[in-house]
Amino acid sequence: MEGRGPSRTARGTAMGRAAHYILDDEPKILADRFARPFTGFSSDEDLLEELRKHLSIDLSEFAKMRAFFALRNRYAEDELEQALERGVANYVILGAGLDSFAFRRPDMMRRLDVYEVDHPASQTWKRERLAEMRLNIPTTLHFVPVDFERETLSESLAAGGLNPGAIEFFSWLGVTQYLSSEAVLHTLREITSVAGSGSELVIQFIIPPTKLGSADRALVEALATRAAELGEPWLSFFEPDDIERCLEQIGFGQVSHFGPEEASAKYLSGRSDGLSLPGYFGMVKAKVV
Repeated sequence: MEGRGPSRTARGTAMGRAAHYILDDEPKILADRFARPFTGFSSDEDLLEELRKHLSIDLSEFAKMRAFFALRNRYAEDELEQALERGVANYVILGAGLDSFAFRRPDMMRRLDVYEVDHPASQTWKRERLAEMRLNIPTTLHFVPVDFERETLSESLAAGGLNPGAIEFFSWLGVTQYLSSEAVLHTLREITSVAGSGSELVIQFIIPPTKLGSADRALVEALATRAAELGEPWLSFFEPDDIERCLEQIGFGQVSHFGPEEASAKYLSGRSDGLSLPGYFGMVKAKVV
C-alpha cells in the first residue's frame, strides 16, 4: 500500500470492472460506469491502452478476470438487496477501494447507511476523483479510514458512527489473499464482536493453486507473481470446507457456498460473449448467530 493513492491492486480491480463495462456484451453483469473515472483515466481508450501495456496474462484469461471482478460485486449486492427486505439497514464494505455502489444504486442508498472501510490513502484518492466528477457524496455514505497497523476494525467502525450490536450486512471482496490466514480470522472475529445476531457476511477468497486444474493454476500463479512485483503479495488461500469450518468456529452459521458452477449458472448462462469464470473463484455467505 503506497502512502498516497489507492493500492495498485484496488485500482487494477476497478480497471477490470471498467473493462467489462466497455468491452463485454449486454446485459452487463455489473454496469459500473463509475469505475473508469474512479481510476483516474479520462477516456475508455486510455484505460484500455494501459491495460494492454501491463497485462501479464493473455486476453482470454483477462476475459475471465473481467467476469470475476464484476460478478463478485453483483452477487454481494444481490444478497444485500434481499437482506434489505429482511430489515438490514447498514452495509459495511471492508476494503472498499474504488467501489461505486453508493453512486450506482441510489434506489438502495435511500434505505441504507453505507460504511466504506479502507486505508486513508485510498479514501483520499477516491474523494479527489469524486470532486473532479462533481459528484455529491450521499448523506448516508460514511468513509471509515482504518490503518490496521494502528487501529482495530471495531474501534474504527465505532468512530465512524456504526452502532455496535446492530444488524448489518458486510461484504469483504478481493482482500483475503493479501492477508495472512491469522489476520483473516482476526478480522472475522472482529465482525462478530461488532455485529448483532442475524447480521450477514459475503466473503470472497482464492482457492489454493494445488486444488486447481493446470490452466487455472497457471493463472493464479501468474497473478500472484504480478501482485508480489507490485509490492502486494498474496499470502493466503482457502478451500471452501476450511473457510466454512473457520466461520462456524468463530460464530457464524447458515454458511452457503457460491462457487464457479453456481455463479456461472446464475449469471453467465446464455451470454453471447461466452464469459466464464476462473476456477479459483470462491465465495461464501454466512450469518452471525
